[in-house]
Amino acid sequence: MTNREDIYTGKSIPEVLSFTYEKMGTDTSSIGRSSRHLMNNYIIEATKNSTLSPFVYKEVLRAIIVSFGNVHYVDGNDKLVRVNAHHSAPERAVAKKFQENNMVLPVITVHQTSAKNDEKKRRYDNVLIQSSIWNDNIQRAERTIGVADVPVSITYSVNLWAKYMEDLDQISQSVRLKFNPSLHLKTSFTNGLKCFLTDESSNNTINAGDREDRLLRKSFIITTEFFIPSPKYKITSTGKVDSIISELWVS
Repeated sequence: MTNREDIYTGKSIPEVLSFTYEKMGTDTSSIGRSSRHLMNNYIIEATKNSTLSPFVYKEVLRAIIVSFGNVHYVDGNDKLVRVNAHHSAPERAVAKKFQENNMVLPVITVHQTSAKNDEKKRRYDNVLIQSSIWNDNIQRAERTIGVADVPVSITYSVNLWAKYMEDLDQISQSVRLKFNPSLHLKTSFTNGLKCFLTDESSNNTINAGDREDRLLRKSFIITTEFFIPSPKYKITSTGKVDSIISELWVS
């Protein structure tokens, strides 16, 4: 345990409260802050000195790509072929690969277009959330405490690329079947992540220079809403605030 962790963990709740005790006002009639308010300040300060693993957004993107990597179509030889899916930024990179004859079609590309706070689920005050988490090692539930998770809404662009309209229509149909009414994803921090299809559009054809080949594209806009997990602290049976229990956070 590092020195920085020693500051925020291993203390009992009474010790924390006595250490952070403050008074409102300057006269003798001032009233001390409530224990809940002091505990809230303590947890918030501990959270500020913790760092979230950078893989939350990455995990969501990877889960989406894996889901679309299970799409198939029937080619001209009546064979079932799996469509490759990968992360790719805007269409210029894909068009250049196609013009250089360095890409296998059809293909699906996914990239994030925006991220914003989910105002509908946002809390307007720092709220402490207490819950219980089952520990398989000791075969019992443990009390945890932490600030509320952060709600976000992220939008992704899913692009289908093909040389033939027949292939593009088949893949589009398979993509739409995944959203009935939503696409369910699993990550390390949630098993109930849902994605919704919000828009579909057919884009312009891209010609490949002197070649007669052409590149067709269809785009889907999907959105997902989830909570970025805040660090959770274990409260022992003796009332001590223990270390962070989530693998997503480090101190």
